[in-house]
Amino acid sequence: MKLLGLTLLCAAASFAQSSLNIVTSILPQGSAGANYGPVSLQAQGGTPPYSWSLSSGSFPPGLLLNASTGTITGTASPAASGTYTFLLTVTDARFTSFSRSVSITINGTGTGSSRVSITSPGTLPSGTVGQSYTQTLTAAGTPPYRWTAAQIPAGLTLDATTGILSGTPTTAGAFSLAVQVTDAAQTSATATLGLTINPAPVTITTVSPLFTGTVGVAYAQTFSATGGKPPYSWSIVSGSTGGLTLDPNSGVLQGTPQNAGTFAFTVQVLDSSRIAATQNFSVTVNAPALVITVVAQPVTGAVGVAYNQKLPVVVNGGTQPITWTLAAGAVPGLVFDPTTLNLSGTPTTAGSFDLTLQANDAAGLTARRTVTIPIAAAALGISTARQLPDIALNSSYSQTLAATGGAPPYTWSATGLPGGLTLNPTTGAISGVASVAGNFAIAISVTDSALSRFTDRFTLNVILPAVPSVKFTGLPPVADPAKQFTLQADLGGTYPAIVTGQAILTFSPDSGPADRTVVFASGGTTLNFTVPLGSTDLQFDSTFAVQTGTVAGTLTVTLRLQAGGIDITPSPAPSLTAQVNRAAPVVSDVQVTRSGGGISLAVTGYSTSREITQAVFAFSAASGQSLQSSASSITVDVGSLFTTWFQSSNNSPYGSQFVFTQPFTIQGDANSVIPVSVTLTNREGSATFQIK
Repeated sequence: MKLLGLTLLCAAASFAQSSLNIVTSILPQGSAGANYGPVSLQAQGGTPPYSWSLSSGSFPPGLLLNASTGTITGTASPAASGTYTFLLTVTDARFTSFSRSVSITINGTGTGSSRVSITSPGTLPSGTVGQSYTQTLTAAGTPPYRWTAAQIPAGLTLDATTGILSGTPTTAGAFSLAVQVTDAAQTSATATLGLTINPAPVTITTVSPLFTGTVGVAYAQTFSATGGKPPYSWSIVSGSTGGLTLDPNSGVLQGTPQNAGTFAFTVQVLDSSRIAATQNFSVTVNAPALVITVVAQPVTGAVGVAYNQKLPVVVNGGTQPITWTLAAGAVPGLVFDPTTLNLSGTPTTAGSFDLTLQANDAAGLTARRTVTIPIAAAALGISTARQLPDIALNSSYSQTLAATGGAPPYTWSATGLPGGLTLNPTTGAISGVASVAGNFAIAISVTDSALSRFTDRFTLNVILPAVPSVKFTGLPPVADPAKQFTLQADLGGTYPAIVTGQAILTFSPDSGPADRTVVFASGGTTLNFTVPLGSTDLQFDSTFAVQTGTVAGTLTVTLRLQAGGIDITPSPAPSLTAQVNRAAPVVSDVQVTRSGGGISLAVTGYSTSREITQAVFAFSAASGQSLQSSASSITVDVGSLFTTWFQSSNNSPYGSQFVFTQPFTIQGDANSVIPVSVTLTNREGSATFQIK
């Protein structure tokens, strides 16, 4: 057996990543018997987190290395003075390692030794967000000093040489600065210094002057502030606002000025620490003026179209009541109502019309404003009635269309005209001899000289002549059941169009459900026919014959005729009607079956009245045998049985036909009993079938 090996190729993924490295190269000096650190070792590259270890050498006695954080802390032993060199190793999350040799010098405490310390107060002077801050850190030791610090507030920096903490704070809060100083003797000291940065003071940012208002016109102005500790509380501490009020919570100055003038006032805001800020403001309130403003574009009217619109103008200022007049201008066909400002009527001329309106107030002030009313030309349309006059088939026709509006001259076009008719594109006249009958939907279009177009739907009936009388025979007034009758039908004369139609067969039973055996010879209840041009014969799709079924009732055959899609059936429609009468039962066959000690008789037949009340069975004895007298004739009450059968809609496919099976048990030799006849009875009579 040979094993076929498959080789799976996979492209190697690569990532650019810096190499693992120990950044710390110099460690601060310490002093024997003094606290050291904390000093944090720094690494870069690789995949954090890191773990730290001492690969060789040793720390000064009393100092420890935290393997997880890389922090060196502890108190150097009093006898630990000297320089200690050791190999540090850092390992990243992927177990990659890097090592570096580092030294720590511990200074002794004997004569001539130097100890550095930070002499700045434990709590530095506080600062404020947004305001410049400067503070110089101090130390005692052997200058010069080198300063470092962690957790400095945002916006501040520490100068490593001068020890000056300076800048502009951007964030409020209480901060703990981890400060370290190293002197010229490489002796280091650390301290934690507290520094509080206060929020910026609350300040009103809204600019004065506020607004120029008008007497009697509502006004609202929202004041805003920054800094401090929200929420703020607002108030007016001096001056007058001219009737306006200041909401203490929202800082909204609002109201309706009642007097003209310039009003000066001082606004105060308090933050939640109850620190306040104030600012001076002023508002100017002018006396009311009468001004008419058009608030919308006036409605465009059209020539010949009723127009009733209120002019879109309002008046501001002034003293009520205001009265209106039409100072100049007019629109032909329209009337201006100065009380309601309504312009109404039916425009008679197209164009743009200027109306100069004048408003007068109770104090004698007046104002004017011109409003332009556009009136468009009457819309292009067709004025001819959409139902065009009828035309007889093969007759001459002439009808001229009319248009209104737009810009004459007009050009006409149409689609859907009956065969033989055309539309003159210049005059709009439809003319010709209609060669096709029917009801026609015609799309007629008119285009004016400005290329505006209007289209509408019209109807035109090409009328057919009355259909000749229809000769329709072949079905007697009273028809026997279970028979087939061949019918004949033709027109009394030729017709100028192809005639199509349908014969429709209906049956109404005297009782019970429909008899679905009443059908045409083709098997359905409809039958299509055609009368070709020049012919009078109704040519049916199949034999035009009717099967009468087996149920008493009324059978009707009706003809419907069409030509060119139009119903041309005479009124009343040609039809033949036949009655299938109630009658005594009919027995068409009896089948005898012998089995074991019994005889079974299967009786086939029908009953047009859908009723059989009893069945009588006659028997005789075989040669050389005898029957008891009571056994020679047996009567069976079958009324309920047959009623159930005939009235069930499930049996409508059979009409009144049935196969009735009656079993008999024979005492003795069944072959000695010979069925002679079966007699079925209903209220119309009886029928006897002799069994052979």
